[in-house]
Amino acid sequence: MKKLKLLIADNSEIFREGLVKLLEREPSIEVVSTCSTGLEAVESAHEHQPDVILIDTELDECGGIEVMQCIHERLPKTNIMVLTCSEVSTDFFSAVKAGAKAYISKNTSIENLIKAITLVANGKVIVSPPMAARLLAEFNVLEEHKDAVEVGDITRLSKREQAVLSLVAKGFTNKEIATTL
Repeated sequence: MKKLKLLIADNSEIFREGLVKLLEREPSIEVVSTCSTGLEAVESAHEHQPDVILIDTELDECGGIEVMQCIHERLPKTNIMVLTCSEVSTDFFSAVKAGAKAYISKNTSIENLIKAITLVANGKVIVSPPMAARLLAEFNVLEEHKDAVEVGDITRLSKREQAVLSLVAKGFTNKEIATTL
């Protein structure tokens, strides 16, 4: 069985090293590189051509969003997963615009992270439950105040973002969203 090649980009050395140790026990995943900066991540992605990149939205020298955009433009077949503490919806939408296929909380279990890596490598889209709940709550607030929201506000979202938001609002699970999209 071919191992999934994984690149990890996070500014926390302890987090990177801990994640590598946990993932070493998973025979289907090979961590090909770890990076602490955006520049390292772009260079390493080009060198190793990973199947999946785990990246935080916040890197030291430049934002993770810009790094995702750069990698997605250069390596469109590489699957980008955001692994972050941020539960800010604008970070989520920015990540999706930049090419992210998954948005996972750092509070997830290693088992769920491994499942998510495998699913994303196979073309699925994943949104962690905390972010899905946040998006639903924000959508419900918008729905309650839809008369006060200008029509153009939602149309500023890309078609993909609108589709994800619509499915989340309808109560679809991550798996159902991935299958639908």
